Amino acid sequence: MKRKFLIIVVITILILTSGGTIYLVKPFKNTVVVAPNPDIKNTLTLILSPHFDDGVLSLGGLIAKQKNQILVTTFFTKRPTVVEHTNWDKISGFSNSDEAMFARIKENEEALIPLGAEIKNYDYPDFQYRSKNEDIEIKKEISKNISDIIDTYLNREIFIYGPATFGSQITHPDHQIVHDALMDVWKKTKKTNVHFAIYEDFPYVENFALSNQGDLNTYLEQKEGVKFSESLIELNKVELSEKINTIDKYKSQVKAFMSFGENLGMLDKQFFQKRCKILSPLMYGCEVVHI
Repeated sequence: MKRKFLIIVVITILILTSGGTIYLVKPFKNTVVVAPNPDIKNTLTLILSPHFDDGVLSLGGLIAKQKNQILVTTFFTKRPTVVEHTNWDKISGFSNSDEAMFARIKENEEALIPLGAEIKNYDYPDFQYRSKNEDIEIKKEISKNISDIIDTYLNREIFIYGPATFGSQITHPDHQIVHDALMDVWKKTKKTNVHFAIYEDFPYVENFALSNQGDLNTYLEQKEGVKFSESLIELNKVELSEKINTIDKYKSQVKAFMSFGENLGMLDKQFFQKRCKILSPLMYGCEVVHI
């Protein structure tokens, strides 16, 4: 299974390098900015990040925009009880799972703390370290984690962002678990101070764009039985630059992509700039969510 997933990762990266215009969605009829106004107090922006770099790859611009009002939760951060030696850790520059996990925790802190983000790590085993299928049990626990955060911040206006799903051939298993947990809470929550959104999860979103499965918003609606609206988070030049600089703090993941000859930060920037020019030609940069 680990070998199969590594092959999928390699294929994804090769697809990312193929170039060409991305026609992921039709242009917006209405632009909705769903990020809370950073000047308004008593709000909380909660970003659900399966692994350390995922939240920044997809919403690093939002983090830069919302300084000091962000909580980034990372779920798959457990150090294996038995030291593992995986291909992904190897190409990331690590000799084993212990070295990888300790270094990646530090990378995450170096990336997010300067932006004023609060960090909370949960203790679930990464897919590459799991020896058995624990997906259902983990999903239930993560749903509870999300609900507990909502209960903790009931006195605030809460904006929750979780990863999209693109189908089993594209979506990383850990990302699928977090997505499913988010949707469980979304469908059950009746609190008016809680606002949910699905973020376009890079780099998997570009793989979906090239998979000929059509419009992502329509796909999500059919998959979840929920009516979604495609929504923009507009980024200015400074915010986009901060995002790319923050991505570069995840040195091990940058190294992994460089082993395939690709610059992770530039891939991210190029994709979302193409995306924004399709949606709004006058916009410098953006991130896209579905609410």
